[in-house]
Amino acid sequence: MPSTIDHLRELYRHRELLVSLTFRQFHARYKQSVLGLGWAVFKPIATVSIFTVVFSVIAKFPSDGIPYPLFAFGALLPWTLFNTAVSAGVPSMVNQANLVAKIYLPREILPLSTIIAASVDFVIALAVFVPVMLYYGVDVTWNILWAVPILLITTLFTFGLVLFLSLANVWFRDVSHAMSFILQFWMYLTPIIYPLSMVPERYRLLYGLNPMVGLVEGFRDVVLKGTPPPLDLLGISTVMAVVTFWFGYKLFKEREYQFADVI
Repeated sequence: MPSTIDHLRELYRHRELLVSLTFRQFHARYKQSVLGLGWAVFKPIATVSIFTVVFSVIAKFPSDGIPYPLFAFGALLPWTLFNTAVSAGVPSMVNQANLVAKIYLPREILPLSTIIAASVDFVIALAVFVPVMLYYGVDVTWNILWAVPILLITTLFTFGLVLFLSLANVWFRDVSHAMSFILQFWMYLTPIIYPLSMVPERYRLLYGLNPMVGLVEGFRDVVLKGTPPPLDLLGISTVMAVVTFWFGYKLFKEREYQFADVI
């Protein structure tokens, strides 16, 4: 029986198809759109503006001494990458049933292409974030290099979760319908609009079992505060990302040959 390494090698051999499908995903997202790529810029700016008015001006949430627009923007970057990838990846098998049923390809290439397409949106939003950092005079330190492994862990966790949920969605279409609510609820369980310090100490360990806590808080710390990430929370996120990827990929490959019949 092929191992995970064998499956990854097979996926690499289909890299040209992956690039083609990624471009197709990205093009379809902005097809016949007046703003086009401008949506990748407009959405984070609009979200940060709304969060600033509601949670900083009205609700008076603290922001750990960081200007609130910067505080929220720094957390929204990894969260939006995760949110966009999951939202598009979960229904990817069903939405492209013609490819699943008629063409041989590693089926995981379909959800993976949605994650890579979401990464392009992330890069565009990051290009907007950098000038905002410069405007507020953020001091960049060597700790910003932590952002690379944090984003890789985020991607690994996202891929594993999307593989599992897209598999479940083949049998139970309720999964894709429920995702918008689940992701909205998940966002409020992640320190995006409020700092981690607002979570009572007695609940901090339980709260940290949400893998996005260590990833979002870690990214904001290394980029905006210039400090190392919280290694305990990042460690939990890393373990959960590896387990989620291994379990999701293994289950996906065991069931992928049934997709054509079920879809």
